[in-house]
Amino acid sequence: MPKIGMSSTAIILEPWINALKIAAENGFEAFEVSCVYPSVDTDNPTQNVIAEARKVIEKSGIEICVHAPFYELNIAAYSRGIREESVRLIKNSIDLCEKLGGKTLIAHTGTYTYKTPPGGSDAYHTGTKIQQDYNIESLKKINNYANSKGITVCLENIGLEPNSIDQSFEDLIEIRKSVGSTLQFTLDLGHARLTEGAEKGILLLGDNIRHIHLTDNHGEKDDHLTVGDGNYDYSGFIDFLKNFPYVITLEVVEVSTDPGPVLRGRNALNNLLKR
Repeated sequence: MPKIGMSSTAIILEPWINALKIAAENGFEAFEVSCVYPSVDTDNPTQNVIAEARKVIEKSGIEICVHAPFYELNIAAYSRGIREESVRLIKNSIDLCEKLGGKTLIAHTGTYTYKTPPGGSDAYHTGTKIQQDYNIESLKKINNYANSKGITVCLENIGLEPNSIDQSFEDLIEIRKSVGSTLQFTLDLGHARLTEGAEKGILLLGDNIRHIHLTDNHGEKDDHLTVGDGNYDYSGFIDFLKNFPYVITLEVVEVSTDPGPVLRGRNALNNLLKR
């Protein structure tokens, strides 16, 4: 059976330490620290906050995952300075994960600066290849650094974004071949619904899926709704979810301080899983 986790984005207006306490108080088995500003600053995780978090983690036994920052970053940028700063900030999130005793880091691929149009010129394709190579170079640095700390990097499927370097599950598999076999995957089921489908992702990524993001939507955009608030039909992969041995994070995004929606989503998921 999986561990059901809450993301700090469920109450994004609260500092992440407060979200962690709420997750522990409400019996969540896992918690995902999502490194989005201003709730998490990977350049400034104060020792007092880390110590406070460790007490909560040790008392509750809650499992920690960390979602690396991605807003305003690009590990595949043409600019070396932007690439290096992006990698540095992601390494900071790995350090945070280590300090909290976590073992899983969720990361995104880089993005294309210029999207190659259908039938684009050779110049477009040359530029695309440059950024693909930069993406691999950066991911190798991130993955090697995480591995040195005993942390697994799980690359998330972001194919619904038109400029994302991964546009398919096959792209993720090819990236893993270049980065190394220790790189694993986060299957975002909301993203999968809007692209190639969850069933295809489960089939192709297989045993290398080590973490799941679960949200609901209406099949049109990435709403990040709590389970039951959209019209997602999960029936085709309920058995997969039931038997998943790792963390399923309810990646609800609420611009509020109310944990009600994520708690309601957990109840709905438990009913689906009949836990």
